[in-house]
Amino acid sequence: MARTSFFTIAALYAFVYAVLVSSAPVQYCPISDVCYQVAVPEVSAAKDGGNIYLQLRAPISYSWVAFGTGDAMRDSSIFVMYQDGNGNVTISARTGTGHTMPRYNSIVQLELLDGSGLLNSEQTMVANVRCGNCGTWPGGFMSLDDNAAPWIAAWKTGDAINSADPDAQIQYHDAHDTWAFDLTTATVTDDANPFVDAQQFDNNNRGVGSGSFADPRILILSHGIIMAVVMIVLYPLGSALMPVFGKWAIHAAWQLFAFLIMWAGFGLGIVALQRIQLDYNSTHTILGTVVVGLLGFQPMLGWFHHKYFMKNQTRGLVSHAHIWYGRALIIAGIVNGGLGLELAGASRTFMVVYTVFAVLIFILYVGAALFGEWRRRRHGGYEQKNS
Repeated sequence: MARTSFFTIAALYAFVYAVLVSSAPVQYCPISDVCYQVAVPEVSAAKDGGNIYLQLRAPISYSWVAFGTGDAMRDSSIFVMYQDGNGNVTISARTGTGHTMPRYNSIVQLELLDGSGLLNSEQTMVANVRCGNCGTWPGGFMSLDDNAAPWIAAWKTGDAINSADPDAQIQYHDAHDTWAFDLTTATVTDDANPFVDAQQFDNNNRGVGSGSFADPRILILSHGIIMAVVMIVLYPLGSALMPVFGKWAIHAAWQLFAFLIMWAGFGLGIVALQRIQLDYNSTHTILGTVVVGLLGFQPMLGWFHHKYFMKNQTRGLVSHAHIWYGRALIIAGIVNGGLGLELAGASRTFMVVYTVFAVLIFILYVGAALFGEWRRRRHGGYEQKNS
């Protein structure tokens, strides 16, 4: 009897849990107080088409906020919210075309629903929206029972746009994000506005993002971390090992390790580029490819430098080429890291921290180089000790 009661209670708990989970919109908040919700009526999920319901919510300190279907801006269907200047909000359906302002798409069937406007003493913009044909758009398709449907978002702080025109000009975003919604948990019973009188909350990214390494955010973050460590830590410190310790084997092993790690980070960047369908002609991607490609010759120059020095016990043209070629590429790589942060929409804080850290490492490297020159002049060379 006890065992039967246990299984009965467990089954009832599982049923109630499933009902609760599947009867509420899913939500994602990329940053504090900026949140997006999606709800799929049962009838739409059953036929994989029909109405879906969206909510965009943000403080009035934002000029506009937007989110859309797809995993990249190009060929996505985007929904932009901004103030209309009359105490309400404008919701604008737009088509993503890459890194240019998305243009108004009148084909998308959007309706602004009850509960929209300036709420919380007119401090919060809210758009409750019904979309009649958001499952398909020019260049893309989204299954309404997808358990990992890709979405994108962007936002811009600043003055209110104050326009009811769905094709109003919007400024370039401050930052952006991507994630995946499990639409099977976004099912609601009725084909009606699910946001009226519903509890609103800021979930701070919990429970909806894709945890897979294939997630573009993880790929981009991994690429950025690896390349930053290589360019502002590994390569400069590896260069400093030679003048400080005078042991070419340690220097060569360290730089070879950094070289291999660099190519791993570059590979992640290429994969991320393909995943987010980013235009290749950005300054960061072009300069990064050039720097990595040119660094491919540096081990060969290092070997020629070492052979020349061991034979002549002095530096030659190939020695100076190896040293200054490497220094120039490290500087270019550090600069390109800053361009990468800008392209990724990193905050000013990240930019400042990156710059300060790069400057400190540069000062340490210059100090090591000067020490090495003093040591070399005093002892008449340092590689000869390790021949």
